[in-house]
Amino acid sequence: ALLLQDPNLLYIAEWALTAPCPDGWTIHLDKEGNEFFYNAETQASTYEHPMDEHYRRVYQEKKQQKMQQS
Repeated sequence: ALLLQDPNLLYIAEWALTAPCPDGWTIHLDKEGNEFFYNAETQASTYEHPMDEHYRRVYQEKKQQKMQQS
């Protein structure tokens, strides 16, 4: 929904959707067939792609830059 306000930043969402898992993370399915991510080294698991926070920050930074240029 946020990107609908900023269609020129849609490329960041495309990057996020196609991002590979970072080293140490693997993809699994839960009992209901939902995808989740697991890091064996840290024993962390999440339903959110491990890189999602990174791409949210990129979006916020680009949006801020755009606002400062206006």
